Amino acid sequence: MTEVWFDPKQTSFAEVLAHGKRQNCARKIWTTTNAQFQTAKEQLGDDAMKLGDEPRPDKEPKYYLLQTPFKHVPMTAGQAARVNATLAPQPKTSFKRFLSPRQLRLIVMQRRDPKKNWPDAVNVPIAEAWARLPK
Repeated sequence: MTEVWFDPKQTSFAEVLAHGKRQNCARKIWTTTNAQFQTAKEQLGDDAMKLGDEPRPDKEPKYYLLQTPFKHVPMTAGQAARVNATLAPQPKTSFKRFLSPRQLRLIVMQRRDPKKNWPDAVNVPIAEAWARLPK
């Protein structure tokens, strides 16, 4: 979950929401005002919610990533969040658009040699994760 702060004098809530949809990171929206709720409801239907209490954070934010060989691919925090979302049931986009050619080559290598001792890279700084890979 990400909380977005914006200046409504410079950017409308509808623009923020549209950008989130383009980036595939606006699946569920919790709004703080009735006007935001109406705008989100028009664009997202039942995935728009009025924030009453704080939403509960996921117990494991990178759950889907951790269930796959992608857990061995060094990624930035943003990449990990986006790839995790594409691995969820009924993904709306492919993970490939969020990864570099080097990361995609690593996935191919891992598929060719799944028994190799690939270290977990989730929640590890990207440079350190690359350094820990087997040679």
